[in-house]
Amino acid sequence: MTTASQPNILLIMADQMTPFLLEACGYSGAHTPNLTALARRSAQFTNAYSPSPICVPARSCFMTGLHTSTTGCYDNGDPFDSFIPTFAHYLTNAGYETVLSGKMHFIGADQLHGFQRRLNPDIYPAGFLWSYPLPPDDDPEWQAFDFVAQYQSQNIGPGWSKELQYDEETQFRALEFLRHQPDHPWMLTVSFTNPHPPYKVPRKYWELYKDADLPLPHYPDDMDARYSDFDRALRRWHGLDRGNIRNAEDLLAMRRGYAALCHYVDDKLGELLDVLEEQGQRDDTIIIFTADHGEMLGEHGLIQKRSFYEWSTRIPLLIDMPGKAALKVDTPVSLIDVPATLIDLAVQTPARPLEGRSLMPALNGDQLETIPIVSEYHGEGIMRPSFMVRLGDWKYIYCHRSAPQLFNLAEDPDEWINRAGNPDVAMIEAEVNRVITGGRFDLDAIEAEVWARLPMKDAVNRAMAANGTEWDYDTRGAGAARYVRS
Repeated sequence: MTTASQPNILLIMADQMTPFLLEACGYSGAHTPNLTALARRSAQFTNAYSPSPICVPARSCFMTGLHTSTTGCYDNGDPFDSFIPTFAHYLTNAGYETVLSGKMHFIGADQLHGFQRRLNPDIYPAGFLWSYPLPPDDDPEWQAFDFVAQYQSQNIGPGWSKELQYDEETQFRALEFLRHQPDHPWMLTVSFTNPHPPYKVPRKYWELYKDADLPLPHYPDDMDARYSDFDRALRRWHGLDRGNIRNAEDLLAMRRGYAALCHYVDDKLGELLDVLEEQGQRDDTIIIFTADHGEMLGEHGLIQKRSFYEWSTRIPLLIDMPGKAALKVDTPVSLIDVPATLIDLAVQTPARPLEGRSLMPALNGDQLETIPIVSEYHGEGIMRPSFMVRLGDWKYIYCHRSAPQLFNLAEDPDEWINRAGNPDVAMIEAEVNRVITGGRFDLDAIEAEVWARLPMKDAVNRAMAANGTEWDYDTRGAGAARYVRS
């Protein structure tokens, strides 16, 4: 049972989902009938960005409405403080039952961060395991990971994975909740790990895409010469200095596998909405669909995330609110605006100023102010302060002590023409540079902290391994409350 002032909230998050292969976002690639139908009745934010193009930092921002340099969550082995309130805390205080099914990749002892309960464990470890130093410059054979193999055609196709198994459990628990939902307002977050690699695909989805003619990236002849220091660091980190994915066979295979997994997630969305309809709650529930960050899929010769190029930082964002008209919002926004919007809806006063802004004016049909949208990445593979600023049509990429990049996305949507240093655009370059270097961010402190944490986390990791201790969330015993026991 809900009231007009307290509608239920269903928030669906995909992992590593770029909008550039989704039919729902106006592109060719994955068939997304359920997302497309949702978009027709939603506010669709066509220029939404991740606040950090990597899982754990992005999700700390998503939960808190703060930038990663504020939460102090810099890489996939970093926690954020439990005393920072999240949207789950604020919604709980507003009378909502707050529930999580699926991945949120919380690091550390707090595996709830404001949720009343989780319906299943996380897919990835909760310890500080995934924090890594830079590879040594004097070791050309260094290889910590083999990311490239996941993007080569021989490793892509029909099959099964732990990621698929996890999403099946996440969906089952979420549908179970929706079929037995409480009689007071609830907020359910359903977070899938797909279309994150590996690109092992249930056969019925692979059959739909195994021969699909999908758009492939265009590579300028001098692409390697155009790489920034940041690009070259990520190429080495991902293994692209040792393995090749630029051939048409691998590029087509990875995009077919990726599109198939996007279709898989779209079907999961459809099932959730069908059950909501069956329960008579569809028109009393706010539906939000988004992702933590994107995926390069061979654009600029890159894979994975971590990059500030569009395919890595842009995300889908749809908000379907009862009583609000469908519309498209082209003004750039951030994932940190979603918690600010939820807190606004719950009529809660933040205990500290948020760095995201409520999107309610846009949902009400008003024009959003154009402000700088910031994304940050300071962790593995680069280990120094790095930022993206989107302001209007301009996009600025800054890596500390390296030459910057400046693109005009209206004229150069594929981000090949670096206009940094061009006197004709000196004023806009100075303006976006000031967002980063003008005192808002303490670059030296960020860099020092990123490095200082590594030996501390290593000491804790070694002790926990010796003690056999862990923080992973455990739902054992939940069957006693769910099934017949007498």
